[in-house]
Amino acid sequence: MPARVRSVMAALLVCAAASCGTSSPAGGTALVPGYRTISGLAPLRPGTQLGLLVVYLQNRSRSPITINSVRGLGRGLGAVIKVVEVKIAPARGADGKAVPDGVPGGAYQTDPPVFWTGPGACNEERLVRLRGFRLAAGGLARVWIVVQAARPGRFAISGHLVRYTRGGTAYQQLIPEGYRGSVSRTARFIPIDWSEARCLKITKTKVLPGQRVRNSRRSASG
Repeated sequence: MPARVRSVMAALLVCAAASCGTSSPAGGTALVPGYRTISGLAPLRPGTQLGLLVVYLQNRSRSPITINSVRGLGRGLGAVIKVVEVKIAPARGADGKAVPDGVPGGAYQTDPPVFWTGPGACNEERLVRLRGFRLAAGGLARVWIVVQAARPGRFAISGHLVRYTRGGTAYQQLIPEGYRGSVSRTARFIPIDWSEARCLKITKTKVLPGQRVRNSRRSASG
């Protein structure tokens, strides 16, 4: 085989392996990258679902961006755990720059997440569709992710890749917030946290599959 033909064939093989012809969005800088944060979760039984309010988004640019997707990166995703829901929890301030809802970030056993604030009062997180969500300049939002334990093993999500458009151009940016944990058939039962259980009769939230209420109280989920 002539050297030139071999060279062309080698180039085609490299191109196929690297998925040439498919372009990835440019690296973006509109979002505040934040700090590397990995939350530890208590072991889950197969079939159990858990809600995570973990990815913090802040648009530091001078123009709005449109969120297209948020995807976790790491070990065990899709095998040990599966993502069953992804939504946006937008800031509730009139200017989109404050989060006065009183629902802190973390793990929840209710959907939408709720938090008891006093006798007869609870805050309920507002969730909206993620794809197409417009985050204003200077705006804040968090990502709500519901995962389901699929099979025994360990998982470690090191960050989330956010894809968005700004001014008609597509970008992607890694936010280094993630979580880790394990799935086990012998994971101990953890009843719903009291801060959520007290809200079940006050709000319209639902208990996620695999989670149970015991005496209307629950110890911390770890």
